[in-house]
Amino acid sequence: SYGDTYPTYNGGIGMTYEQGGSGRAGLGIITSIGDTLTLKDRIAHHHTTGLSTVEVAANNVSKLNDEFKKFHLKTDFKYKSYVLNGNPDNLESLTNLLNKHEIEYKTGDNSTVKGYNFTTGKIGSLKSTDKSVVISTNQAKGTLVKVLFEPMAKLSDSVTYDITAWSLPYAYGLEAIASTNNVNGTITPKNNKELKSITSNSYAYLADWNSMKDAKFLAELLRNKVRVRYAHKPFSLDGISHERGTLIITKSDNKHLKNFTEILDNASKSHLKELIATNTGFVDSGKDFGSSYVDVIQNLNIAVLSGEPTSTLRFGEIWNFFEQQLNYPITILDEDYFSRVDLTTYDILILPDGRGYSSFLTDSIKEKIKNWVKRGGKLIAMGGAIDGITASDKDFALKEKEIKKDTTNTIESFEISERERIKSAITGAIFKATVDNTNPLAYGYGDTYFTLKLGDRAYQYLENGSAVYLSEGANQPVSGFAGSEAKKKIAETLIFGTENMGRGQVIYMIDNPLFRGFWENGKLFFANALFMVK
Repeated sequence: SYGDTYPTYNGGIGMTYEQGGSGRAGLGIITSIGDTLTLKDRIAHHHTTGLSTVEVAANNVSKLNDEFKKFHLKTDFKYKSYVLNGNPDNLESLTNLLNKHEIEYKTGDNSTVKGYNFTTGKIGSLKSTDKSVVISTNQAKGTLVKVLFEPMAKLSDSVTYDITAWSLPYAYGLEAIASTNNVNGTITPKNNKELKSITSNSYAYLADWNSMKDAKFLAELLRNKVRVRYAHKPFSLDGISHERGTLIITKSDNKHLKNFTEILDNASKSHLKELIATNTGFVDSGKDFGSSYVDVIQNLNIAVLSGEPTSTLRFGEIWNFFEQQLNYPITILDEDYFSRVDLTTYDILILPDGRGYSSFLTDSIKEKIKNWVKRGGKLIAMGGAIDGITASDKDFALKEKEIKKDTTNTIESFEISERERIKSAITGAIFKATVDNTNPLAYGYGDTYFTLKLGDRAYQYLENGSAVYLSEGANQPVSGFAGSEAKKKIAETLIFGTENMGRGQVIYMIDNPLFRGFWENGKLFFANALFMVK
């Protein structure tokens, strides 16, 4: 949430000091009352404020230490324990986060735990096993645990520009129970699992596809020119069932690589990725490896638009995803010279969320993009870019949802009208969405997904390509604030979808699966948009 909340929930005194001008002031800026505020002034003010803070703290050492101690002795938490099950890769990502913040956790002890069920929103139960993660609020970081895991954060005021929900079980796509009892667990040593080396005498190697860890593994193979296939249909082979999206790496596809086995072995070990070797491409049930239901994943040339039409924050999230998380190359195209770019050199074009698309997307630019898609390009449009690219254009099947507005003519005071405006707002609330996991955009997911919705942007379902959507009655947030009018507007609307256009595809992401890089369970949708949608 806000920058001062982290120290606050770790027993410190969270403060925010800001000076006028933000990032646009340069060496000086004229204030609203006509004065000049210089960079030198701003530095001096921050310097003075910082020293003053240190001085006051130094004069109140005993008081600060006493309060810090009392903060960490809090035990009045409603929920005493949180128990989590689910995808092992997502659990691993979560425990990595807990380790960074020195939050203690244990594994389960084969018991049944009752409490608030995050998935259903009701009292339920969950089986705790040695694969479960158990987190207690009875620890030094108990308050931080409460903040990060409680299902519905209590807000003192819904008028906020920031998110109002962030519960980690939803963000990591995990089953969870919040229990009012202390749940027993076992402290287990870290499992430094060693994978067996890849042998060169197998016909093919199979890898499952259901997490960002799998996407990183695939990205490394593609960077090393390994040819990878993937399955569009579930299949069974050697008595093992495999789901849609399963990666298939055959030796015959990679005869061009003299060190194929070494590359595959290194990638498997660096990502702790278990591969299943097989000596045949003929399956027990489903579609054989040579069928039309098994596609090759191309090594992609990806471009991302930057500049005036885009939000710097949303552009930065995409850049970070590729450079720091997926580790896959991209080309950044600035809007200044976009009209001169030859799009045929790229397989994918990503348009980040932003507010400036109405002026950027001139008729000629829009036709250029559409013609590129029709010839086989893949367009990923996010947030405000969707408004710009689809507006009044019959080539796009996606249509904005319209609702009748209340035309009652009433007069309200300014203070009340501010409160009325939030009826149409969604300030970062979590909704339970339905998933069509037969759509390549949703490979690796179950039938539900908890989406973080940042506004009331609403589009109708696509006839054939609705991969994730709010079904009937799913317009109530499971956590966070949503205004009454906004909830009406988003009822039965699209979250993520795909549309064929000529020989290419358009992928719509109304909600942002990469928001601030913390919505871990949304990242595979973005990887699917890159590698699975074809």
